[in-house]
Amino acid sequence: MAEPVETELVETPLGETSVELVETPPRLAHALAALTRWRDRGVHFVGIRHHSPGCAAALATLLDEVRPAVVLIEGPREYDRLLPTLADARTVPPVAVLSVGERQSAFYPLADFSPEWVALRWGMAAGATVRFFDASYSDDPDADEVRTLQAEHHLARSELIAAVAAALGCRDHDEVWEHLFEVRGPEALADWRAFFADTLAWAGLARLDADRALLDGDGTHAREAVMASVLQQYRDEPGGVVVVTGAFHTLALIEVLDGAPEAAWVRAHKPAAHQPDREAWLIRYDFDRLDGLRGYGAGMPSPGFWQRAWLARAAGASPRDFAVDVVLEVAARLRASGEPIGSASVMDAAGQAVRLAELRARSWPGRTDITDALVSCFVKDDSGLSGAIGEALREVFGGPTLGELPDGLASPPLVAEARRIATKLRFVITDATPRAVSLDTQRKPAHRRRREFLARMRFVGSGFARQTGGADLVQGLGAGLLFEDWEYAWTPLVEANLIAASAKGATLAELVRTGVARRLGRDDTSAASVASLITELIVMGEPDALAPALAALRQCYDDEAHLGSVVASLHALAGLLADQGRLALGEHLVTVRQLIASGLAAAAGLVPPLTGLRADDQAKACDDLIALRSLLVRFEDSSVEGADRPSVDPPSVELVETGVSTSATSEVSTGSTSEVSTRSTTEPVRRELRRLRRDPALPARLHGCLLGLAFSDAELDPD
Repeated sequence: MAEPVETELVETPLGETSVELVETPPRLAHALAALTRWRDRGVHFVGIRHHSPGCAAALATLLDEVRPAVVLIEGPREYDRLLPTLADARTVPPVAVLSVGERQSAFYPLADFSPEWVALRWGMAAGATVRFFDASYSDDPDADEVRTLQAEHHLARSELIAAVAAALGCRDHDEVWEHLFEVRGPEALADWRAFFADTLAWAGLARLDADRALLDGDGTHAREAVMASVLQQYRDEPGGVVVVTGAFHTLALIEVLDGAPEAAWVRAHKPAAHQPDREAWLIRYDFDRLDGLRGYGAGMPSPGFWQRAWLARAAGASPRDFAVDVVLEVAARLRASGEPIGSASVMDAAGQAVRLAELRARSWPGRTDITDALVSCFVKDDSGLSGAIGEALREVFGGPTLGELPDGLASPPLVAEARRIATKLRFVITDATPRAVSLDTQRKPAHRRRREFLARMRFVGSGFARQTGGADLVQGLGAGLLFEDWEYAWTPLVEANLIAASAKGATLAELVRTGVARRLGRDDTSAASVASLITELIVMGEPDALAPALAALRQCYDDEAHLGSVVASLHALAGLLADQGRLALGEHLVTVRQLIASGLAAAAGLVPPLTGLRADDQAKACDDLIALRSLLVRFEDSSVEGADRPSVDPPSVELVETGVSTSATSEVSTGSTSEVSTRSTTEPVRRELRRLRRDPALPARLHGCLLGLAFSDAELDPD
């Protein structure tokens, strides 16, 4: 059950904004006293909000003053092996640790202004013992496929924090946090003892009205049991220990160390065993996904804004200079989109942001002050943050620029390979911005190589590229168009997907081979699906992976029972021959032509059974017959002579009135590759269509379809 708490709020003068509870709840009062008591014993509890520059600044001051021997950081314990790479000077935030489970993945993002980043970098540089001390990562059956390990939903749902926000005129828990902590002056941030006592009180309110059964069910207590057990090992460490966790956990950890009765829910859980082999990697991240409002980052919203505030404060900028810089960036993006924003409006907005901060008793303009000023000065209707200004703010307060990681230290070789090839082919992978490219693969070999890489990355499921238009060789669309249109973006999810895929193959070539085997091993494999796979492989420039697919298609022609599938496969193969200018069939050209001949023979063998079709299947059969006729015309058309017409000796076909005896199911002769009569290759199919048309048992719907096709081909006299 949640604990009932009555609060009354008192606000202190300008520049020293804080909130006092007129009557502090006993549980919280005990925790605040214990915070001081444990600090005197060398255990410093640092309750933070993830990606809070205010917390990061106060923590930096604490670390420089206390210089602890041990730094414990909330995060799965298997992350310890990544600490050397995180401490490497070549690692530049934003980055994220990626935990890979059996069914899910999870991000643990880090920015310059993340308190966890400040703690680990300080600890590694100072020679302290640095440990992540949370439970090992495990899949959450109730979570999304990709999630964050820094969720703060208990704070967002707290009724007490909502009451504080309402009393202070703030719109939500994000703004009240900003109001109470992020916009403190430099001296107030340097007073880390008062700062982290306040964060404990603030998060303690959320803890007091949280349902304990819910915390038991969502794994919070189990995680805190693990953290408490590790903390017990270091609590008496000479030189002291700093414990950096989300402030929501601080109250519970203090109570466990104190042996308080409220800690019974945590003590009831046996700490889970450490799983050091849990898979964890480092990936590049960006502010768009770090944003707690629209990404996987959790913690503070608008990280691009807080990065600017973090750097401005470090540089000693004044509040007004900071406001001017941010407003200028937004105005520049608005002007680029065609909005007429003048210099006077920029100065008005910056001045208003500073005045709003002063009016709200804030020593520094916060995100809401800047946003409110921009809307007031730049928006002339009731559109608010929609439209151009909303997009400009998303760019400035977020951003697609990726962090940096040294190759090979904390990412599998597959990621380094993909990045190396992308860079060599002149794809931009320094940020996550989507980019469009039009490739002339017919005339430019370099464009063909770029297309092959994009298609390969699409095939392995990286999420890097997709085709948006033009000549789509896999789908058989846009025939005759010169260009292929693609869109690509190197987002954090690309690296996450490649890391997950690396369990199936260490290189892109291995992934392609395993993908081919997986596709060919499906129960629903058909001639059409295998021909589509063959097309994909050729589009990817993967001739070495073709052999099993070509063999599988030959087997499909032996076994296939569906005319439509055979016809679709033949259209795909004909497309390969027609697009040899874009594609490199190489030594497989002969085999493809042989397969076309086998496929035509198989199609001839599947025509007679159409006589006995059920009524429900006749519409589909008509579509298949129309597609078959189109295929025959394609092969017989002199305009494609030497292009998509088969050029091998066709299998012998002997047709009889009562059934079909064909060698289509036998191996195609490879003795001749000379051009032969197209009519001799397609004639068996034509003959079977004529016999079917004359069959008195043929359903009327199919008979009418065949009559129409015959008229189209001038096989019948209209009279």
